[in-house]
Amino acid sequence: MMWNNCEDAFLFDIYTSSITEFTKRDVLSQIARLFDPLGLLGPVISKAKIFLQRLWLLQIDFSQKLPSDIAQEWYSFTASLSYVKNIKIPRIVLRPNPKEIILHGFSDVLEKAYGAVIYLQSVCDSSDNNTFLLCSKSRVAPIKSVTIPRLELAACLLLAQLTRKVLNALKLKIDQVLLWTDSTIALSWIDTPPHLLKTFVSNRVTQIQELTKEYHWAHITSKNNPADLLFRGIDAQFLVNNQFWFQGHDSFNSLNSETELN
Repeated sequence: MMWNNCEDAFLFDIYTSSITEFTKRDVLSQIARLFDPLGLLGPVISKAKIFLQRLWLLQIDFSQKLPSDIAQEWYSFTASLSYVKNIKIPRIVLRPNPKEIILHGFSDVLEKAYGAVIYLQSVCDSSDNNTFLLCSKSRVAPIKSVTIPRLELAACLLLAQLTRKVLNALKLKIDQVLLWTDSTIALSWIDTPPHLLKTFVSNRVTQIQELTKEYHWAHITSKNNPADLLFRGIDAQFLVNNQFWFQGHDSFNSLNSETELN
């Protein structure tokens, strides 16, 4: 990750190897080179994390060559990383003199992973509102089986924690914080007194309620949820100029605390 001071934009330049045979050590080494502290390349990073977990589940040793079909899959992924150099992300995320600044947070899960993504929206007098990606974070699901509703709650907790970090880092007056999930079960848990819930759920709901007591949670469907892109297996060439990821859905301009997107 680099900063172009002439254009005031973030750029990426990732080394890609031409080798076609890999060990698990090679995969881990290449993932470590994906330096993206803000998660701006979230869908690409998530795909790499999920791939590495597959190698652990297959019990492949560090020095063991990957089976040919898996090695080909990893080669295709690393070859696509050359497109990362075409991604340019403006560092300025606010329009001048906005009437209102809204922080939107989204969470989503897949059976193998869960994550969160945050955007900042400038609301202007005109209809020309702007929404820009701030950051994202993803985690692979535990190897031990966890139900989807519990993973969805874990994603909401990750979003709550990430939101708090972002708000602490921003030197801005944020007018609204809106947090979105496509899980009606997780929303129901978050709206329930923790002492009425089972221990696993109660502990996480307690943390979420403490972190987000001043914010608004609402429902959004997967088709409108940019966090869903974290787990679609997107290679770098499909992330370049992906407006849904970098600027969110067109409907963002009309999102507010009374909205539920279907």
